[in-house]
This record gives sequence, C-alpha cells and structure tokens, in this order.
Amino acid sequence: MAMKTIYGCAAAAMLLLSAGCSLKEDLISESLTDDWYRTPEECRTGVNACYNPIRNQFGGYNVWVAIECTTDLMFLNHSMNYNATLDISPTKPAVASTIWQNCYQGVMRTNSLIAAIDRSVDAGNFTEEEALPLKGETIVLRAFYYYMLTCTFGDVPYYTEEVTQDNRASIASLPRMSAVETRNALIEELCCWLYPESMGGLCSLELKRAYDGDHQNRIGAAAGLMIAAKFCLWNERWSDAIEIIGVLEDIYGHFADNPAAFGSQYPLSDIPFSKKFVPESIFEIANAYEEYGIQVTGSIAAYSTPYQSDAEGDEGSQDEFRRTDIFNGIAIPELGVNSRTSTPARPTSYYYRTVLPYSSSDKRNGEYSDDATQAKNGSGNLAWRWKGFEPGDKVRNPEDAAVMWFSSCSRPIDRPWLGNKFWCYDMYYTLDHNNYKFFRFADALLMASEAHLMLGNTERAAAYLNITRTRAGIEPMTLSSVGGSAEAFMEEIRLERARELFGEFQRKFDLVRWGIWYERTLQYNDGMYLPGFIRPYHRYLPIPAEQITYSGGALDNNEYEQ
Repeated sequence: MAMKTIYGCAAAAMLLLSAGCSLKEDLISESLTDDWYRTPEECRTGVNACYNPIRNQFGGYNVWVAIECTTDLMFLNHSMNYNATLDISPTKPAVASTIWQNCYQGVMRTNSLIAAIDRSVDAGNFTEEEALPLKGETIVLRAFYYYMLTCTFGDVPYYTEEVTQDNRASIASLPRMSAVETRNALIEELCCWLYPESMGGLCSLELKRAYDGDHQNRIGAAAGLMIAAKFCLWNERWSDAIEIIGVLEDIYGHFADNPAAFGSQYPLSDIPFSKKFVPESIFEIANAYEEYGIQVTGSIAAYSTPYQSDAEGDEGSQDEFRRTDIFNGIAIPELGVNSRTSTPARPTSYYYRTVLPYSSSDKRNGEYSDDATQAKNGSGNLAWRWKGFEPGDKVRNPEDAAVMWFSSCSRPIDRPWLGNKFWCYDMYYTLDHNNYKFFRFADALLMASEAHLMLGNTERAAAYLNITRTRAGIEPMTLSSVGGSAEAFMEEIRLERARELFGEFQRKFDLVRWGIWYERTLQYNDGMYLPGFIRPYHRYLPIPAEQITYSGGALDNNEYEQ
C-alpha cells in the first residue's frame, strides 16, 4: 500500500476535503467549539458524544432485522415490520431513515470535533501528541458511519468538512459520490492513522485487542483496521486487504499454520451475545440493565427467543395473562418469568437443512451431545432441543433437568428456533442487555481466505478457512475437496461465513458485495411476506424522500423510480 511516509498521509487527508453532505440539523455554534474544546479532557467529552448516533441506531432491533432477516438465512414473519417484509419506498423508508439520520449526525459531529481539536492544537492549548489518540478514535468513528452508509445505500454524499453557516447550503446539496471513491479515501486515511510507524503510519491508537484490560467499550485501532479491510474487499483490493488483516493478526494472533490454537485462545463458548467484551471481539454494541441503575438496552433477544407461554388462570383474573418461564413447551428458568417475547425471527429451510443441519457435527448448531447430558459447547446458532423441565414441574432441581424437544420442532427435519447465541438470560420485559457482536476476529480470518482465493493462492485461502472450521469441529478443506474449482471453493467460504457469523450484522452486506443478494434471497428466503415484496433494487435501502427534498433534488433514488 502506497503510504510509506506521513507526508503522503497528509496529502491524502487534504484530498478528503473535496466533497461533503449534511443532515437537516441545527448547527453547533462555532464559538462553542472554540470556547469549549481547549483541553484533552474537554475533547474526550466531545468524542463521547460522537458515539451517541451508534446507540441511536442499534438500540432496538430493526437494523439487525434489515441486515439479517432479508437474506437467504433468516426471516421475520411480521406483516407490519416493513424492514423484514421489504415493503419499503422513499416515502416509507422504515429503518433507512434511522440509519441515514444517525450516520450523518455522526459524520457531522466527528467532522466538527476533528476541526475543533486542530484549532485547539494550533492555539497551543495542548500538544499534537496529546491530540493524536483523540483524532485517531474520532476518525475511526467517522469511518464506521460511512461504512454503514455505503453498505446500506451504496453511493452516498461524502464530506469531511466541519459544517458552518457559510458552507451549510453547499454541503446539503451534494449528490451521491461513488462508494468506490469514498471507500478508497477512507482506506488511505485509516491506514495512515492506524498503521505502526514501521509501515509509514501515525499509530494514533494503541495496537491492542479491543477488550483487553479495562474493558472500556470504545472503538479502537482494531475496529478501524477491520473497517479498512472490509472496504478493501468491497473495492476488490485483495492485496491491500491481506496487508491490513496482517496487522490485525499481529494483534490477535497468527493461526493459519496452527488452526487448533485458535479454539484454545478464543473458545466457541464466548460467541453468544450474552458473553460480553470477549477477547476475540473487535467491536461490540454494548448494553446493560440494572433494575435501579443503568438501563441501556436493545431488543434483539425478544425477537429471537422461542415463543413464551402464558400462565393458566381464571378468565378475568389478575393472573390471566401472566407470563411464565415456559418457552415452546420447555420450562427454562434461566430465561425467567419477567421476559417478554414477540414474533421471533426464524432460520430459513436452506439454513437449517443445508448450511447447518441437525445432523452436522458442527459445534455451532447448538445441538446437545448424543448422551443428552451436556451441550456441545458451541455458539448455539439454532435450537431444536434444550435442557430444562417439564412445564408441570413445580420443583426444579438443576440435577433433574433433562434435554427435551421444543413443542414445534419435535424432529430434526422441523424448523428450529434461533439458538442461545441470541437469547438474553433474566431479561426484563423486552430489555435485552446482551452485547451484540458486530466485528470479530473470525470475520477477518474468513476475509483473508477470500482475498487469498481471489489472488489465486488457494493454499493460503484454505489455511485461513480451516481456522474457524477446526474450532467448530468439522473437517479441513482444500481445493481438491471441491474438485479443484475456485468458484466451488468460494461457495464454501460463503457457507462458512453463514455458519460462523450467523446473525452478526454481516449477511446482507456480504451478499450485496458478492452481487448475489437478490437471486439468493429470492431462492432461499421462505418467509411468509418478503417473497411478495422483494425486488432487485432492494439490495440498497432508499434514501428517505425528505432528504431528497432537502438536497434540492441533488440526491436521487433512481433504482427505485425505475
């Protein structure tokens, strides 16, 4: 990658100021930024505010539904959830409006903060060395917002300027910019700020695992490198992707030549969302619930847990609609009586019959071992059975628990529920306090496999693919395993991503990047409503009509209009 000097980085940064966009949002007073951001501590407060638009997007479940339940792997049969049915348009954009508004709010805030930090350094309020980690973190946050925008909408307006009264109108009227160009600019910027000095970078953030030590939930160098690598795959910059992932491997470990060590260091049992700030994670959307304290929650678990039963009571009595800890015929005390579930997302037939069937030895299917005494210790993608109690059992001693089939899936060929990877134990109503895994190191390893395959290095592609396969307890694979076909090997990478990253905010973005989203989803999604609405243009969500109006017609939804 051509960034061998910091001067090259500065030149790239100057080029980033050539375009822009903004939300219809009140401007932050320039005098406020001049008067307030005068110390590193004050700037740290500003960085904290730049995280808010992430929380505002992922605080519910609709972003997850839009990315995971409109694919070949999962559906949500809820007629009024337009994100799941794809009954959307520019005038009915559903979650597209949430993503657009929050991401551009994030862009606006990060741009303003970067400009304020630069002014404060120029004024001598604090040093460039003190500013380096603050700017680095803010630049990674800005890249995350553009990652969500380009993956969701494709070509979008791109700008890195601070919005002022003088430039507000021009920024608001910017048209779409090529997503390829946007990604290229961000790749150069991220690598410049995050690479170690030995590779010509500024190393503005410490090159360490995201959740080592103090477990502060901040976006760091690892997340920035992950975003840059994903941009490289979108733009087919395969060699650059391998180089960037190599820096991630320096942080998380090199396992291509010793795949067995991966599972020892990063066990499958860490993958469920209920396991927080695990060593393998690169970025988690954090939640917390305390009855009389912090309550920062989502609601994915409420839409991915088996149906909950009502208690039996007299008609009209206070207990008539009281919930129980019985879930589709099994009493599961750890899920609690205070939880509330809704219409759940379900795996497609293609997923549970072909990709990750009951009969598979893959530990990620969540099935119990043959002697029915303990789980396979997998990530629990699916659940046909669970260890619990009969609904009528009044006394529930842990030693008396037994593995039972859920009522609606009493055979391996029946449709299972989503597994405990997504469940939230002791959930209060729909307040899901799990951490949502967004980026994990396993994802980077599978990206490396794909990049090596695209460069014709099938041996290294297999080595990276087999890291996650070995951890899951399934046989290693080589090119000869699929008859020497590179395309067949690529399909194995797609299947492995489906097994490993199921439900982790990746699937639709992957399918769109591969250019197969519409065909695969139309063929395999057997939900009740989506097949009636899906169209090729749904690969990207529509820009909300109000944003088109606000831009003075500079923006468009040409695919939807056609």
